[in-house]
Amino acid sequence: MKKIITLLTALVVSFSSHATLLTVEINQNSYQVGDVLTADFIISDIEYDSSGFQKLLATFDFNVAWNDSIIEYVDTSFGNKLNVGAGSDQFSDATANSLSLSETSYAWWDEILAVQDGLTSFVLASVDFNVVGSGSGSFDFSNLNFGDDFGNAFTEVSSTNKAFSVSSGNPVDIPEPASIMLVLIGLTLLVRQQRMN
Repeated sequence: MKKIITLLTALVVSFSSHATLLTVEINQNSYQVGDVLTADFIISDIEYDSSGFQKLLATFDFNVAWNDSIIEYVDTSFGNKLNVGAGSDQFSDATANSLSLSETSYAWWDEILAVQDGLTSFVLASVDFNVVGSGSGSFDFSNLNFGDDFGNAFTEVSSTNKAFSVSSGNPVDIPEPASIMLVLIGLTLLVRQQRMN
């Protein structure tokens, strides 16, 4: 019986172990020059420890790159799942076509557990970009480092790049109705109504 329980436990842990995933979601499908592109960097499919419990994220560090002839960096805001209790160190360093993002939490494990327990995904950071040119681009990740609340590195981390496009055409202006014509039609109807009475 002991062997069966051990085997089942090992089987459950092996089925539940998977790569932590870093993805990016953007606020629109297509853009025009002058728009603001907001990218949310999201962790999901968080890996499990050897006991079969989902790890708590306490630190992350990664780089993201893009085509700077299409978008330019504006600002970063970090999520709220690491900055609890004693707070966290948040760092963003942007160049013309890349950004390094990192955050390290100083919270106790129970403070992190209170905000991350049961979550399958959450936003690490949101970044705003100005759309400055037309074409197709993507966000490309590198140097992915994630750590848990005990200082252990996540063993399997993967990412998916996100493509986006900016059209070169200008938005189509929809003409407003001619307000003078509407006023004249209204006055004509009033005069006609008065004559009928």
